[in-house]
Amino acid sequence: MAKFPNSNSAEEIFAKLKEYSSKDLVPYTGRMWGHYYATGREDLIEVARRAFLEFMDKTMLDFTTYPSILKMENDLVGWVADLMNGENVAGNFTYGGTESIMLAVKAAREEFKKKNTAVPEIILPETAHPAFYKSAEFLGLKVVRVSVDHETFKVSADAVSEVINDRTAILVASAPNYPFGVVDDVKGLSDLAMDYDIWLHVDACIGGFVLPFFRKLGENVPPFDFSVEGVSSISVDFHKYGYTPRGASIILHRSSAKRINHVFVMASWPGYPLVNTAVLSTRSAGTLAASWALVNYLGMEGYLDLSEKILKTKKRLLKDLPKLGFKVLGNPESSLLAFTSAEIDPFILAKEMEKLGWYIQAQPGSKPLGYPKSIHLSISPYHHEIVDSFLEDLEEAANRARKASKVDVMEVLKRVDLSSGEFLEFLGIKGGLPDDMTLINELMHLLPPEMVEGVLKKVVNEEIFRIP
Repeated sequence: MAKFPNSNSAEEIFAKLKEYSSKDLVPYTGRMWGHYYATGREDLIEVARRAFLEFMDKTMLDFTTYPSILKMENDLVGWVADLMNGENVAGNFTYGGTESIMLAVKAAREEFKKKNTAVPEIILPETAHPAFYKSAEFLGLKVVRVSVDHETFKVSADAVSEVINDRTAILVASAPNYPFGVVDDVKGLSDLAMDYDIWLHVDACIGGFVLPFFRKLGENVPPFDFSVEGVSSISVDFHKYGYTPRGASIILHRSSAKRINHVFVMASWPGYPLVNTAVLSTRSAGTLAASWALVNYLGMEGYLDLSEKILKTKKRLLKDLPKLGFKVLGNPESSLLAFTSAEIDPFILAKEMEKLGWYIQAQPGSKPLGYPKSIHLSISPYHHEIVDSFLEDLEEAANRARKASKVDVMEVLKRVDLSSGEFLEFLGIKGGLPDDMTLINELMHLLPPEMVEGVLKKVVNEEIFRIP
């Protein structure tokens, strides 16, 4: 059992941190195609860090204490509202997309409760972000899942209309969805939302700082923002393609009348009146200041330049991936894409690319749900500089993956009890994560999703997050 530490010198502390991080991926190299949005520009990192440190010790808990924080938050809301074609829009800064989404779901639920006492329902395309499921679990909504077209990977308004009823509190569209980078039919869902008087939230967490600039660069971007009349709220993350530190996001509502449903106020106690416009209360203003600084620093011209690099890289990948034997899934309209192959196992490919010094994200998909295994790429501006070497190494990794032997997972499942410690030892996750995730990814692809969820919850609770 761990013991509370004695005092250590700064040198000892940073030596230990270096030891802890020895196996971490390095985000600034551009060799990561996920979890970090590299620009290759040290000036952006310096501006963000300087602003973060200057406001790190100021809290966003009480907006009367630090007037500068309120000013920066209102500035950011206004700037993002302008990107989203909003007029008279209300919004707030949050610590991430999940928090923004949770506030939108909370606001929709409160509006629904004014006219209906039933358990509210949220209609989610299968490609909707898990943050909506988490919000539904926290806030007591029933999830109604809708399949998407398995060629376009978009949800259709017709499919959604079949499950709308008087208990429907909120519809959800993605701009784009994370797995495939395609934008849902926001206009079609907007028509439904207006016909049935239902809240429509657009998840633009990952596309909000890309799609508007792609449109300005001449790309055909489907309508997804407040220019679409039935859109009630939009979430946009700064810490993705706004290139700010984590966590930083914005929730926007079409009006302050809609925003009031997510505001929390409590004065019936002896202390100070508590006013929360977000889920969290005490939080450092560091990421707020860093976001304000970077949006000011880059401006329209800077974001257009970075988005153009992403766009050129995406077009190069769309042209060259099929030449290497890969199939791009759907027609990606943003900065994300996914590809698969009939002859190359994506999970083995990801491991081979790791050996060559690259991180590409293996998406397990789901055989029971009809989704293929794939590789997911989040394209960053810096990838424009290194896409040639990436494609060369991808070809090498693909050749290796073709020759690699595969484990017969079905045989394993016949021999090993999934609920036993033996199974966890076989997977290499007894006491921590394995270096090779290939077998685990294969199991997540093959098993029913509810079984995967049960096993993952058990493993995380008992093996991963535990006192050393």
